[in-house]
Amino acid sequence: MIQEPPLMSETPYSFTMSVRNKYFEMIKSGQKDIELRAYDDKRKKIKIGDIFILFNAEKTTEYIVCEVLDMHIAPDFTSLFQKVDIRRTGFNNLNDLMNTITKFISREKLTHEQVVGIEIRRVR
Repeated sequence: MIQEPPLMSETPYSFTMSVRNKYFEMIKSGQKDIELRAYDDKRKKIKIGDIFILFNAEKTTEYIVCEVLDMHIAPDFTSLFQKVDIRRTGFNNLNDLMNTITKFISREKLTHEQVVGIEIRRVR
C-alpha cells in the first residue's frame, strides 16, 4: 500500500496510478505522454480533465501531479497505434510493448478487454 506523502493532501485529485521508474522518469521529463492500460473497471471511471497522482512504483515517496487530456480507447494495441504514435508511450514498436506489458497484464485479459492510451500532461 502506498503511503500518502504530506504534500499530496494539499492537492485535490481523482485517483492515483503507479508506473515503473523508467516510465515515471519519461513522463516526468515529458518524453512520454501516453500511459497504456487495460480498459478495465478502474480506467472506465477516468474522465478527461481529471487530476491524478502518478507514483514511481519503485520509489513510492516520489510522485508527480498529472492531468488527463484524452482517453484513446481501442479494441487492442494494434488498433490503438493507428490512432496514436507508439513512441509517445515510451516504446518503439509493438513487440517491445507486448513483451513488457504482458509481465503486468495477461495476454488473456488483453484479448477480453479493450485497451486505453491515457493522454496526460504533467501539472506539477
